[in-house]
Amino acid sequence: MSPPLVDAKSRALDGLRRAVQALRPHLTTPDQQANLFLIEEAADRLARPEQTGVMGLMDFDASRLSHLMAITGPDLAAELLARLTEDLTTTQTLLEQGTATADWTRLREGSHVLISLAGSVGALSLQTMAENLNAIAHAQDHGSLATLMPPLTGELASLIQLIRTTRPPSLTAS
Repeated sequence: MSPPLVDAKSRALDGLRRAVQALRPHLTTPDQQANLFLIEEAADRLARPEQTGVMGLMDFDASRLSHLMAITGPDLAAELLARLTEDLTTTQTLLEQGTATADWTRLREGSHVLISLAGSVGALSLQTMAENLNAIAHAQDHGSLATLMPPLTGELASLIQLIRTTRPPSLTAS
């Protein structure tokens, strides 16, 4: 019984994508184009099978975090993880405050930090959401902010938990 539902979902998403393409020539401002991008991204997410990646992160490249710890070295890996946890937690608080008060400056600031941190550790879906948050903050779009923040805060919390539970490589491992 699920194939008809899946087919209906696919057809509806295809229709949405065609509608976005039809709108594109008529919506020319950066804000309008950013909104179209958000719609396309949402359609792409809806088209993917329901699944979560590593600890609630939709797209996580663990090799980036491993590489970051490797180049830091075993002597400093624990400090790196502690600083990442601190920076991500501070950013989480900044974004929560910015969202609660629609403080676009805080949201832009937090998005810049999150773009960098998420990308560095391999939280690719979170990095993309942070890039979208930056565009939303520049556009001061309350509706898009309300739509984006629940998944963004969920992935950010998952990333913080992942970093907290990551153990640095042993000094004795050779």
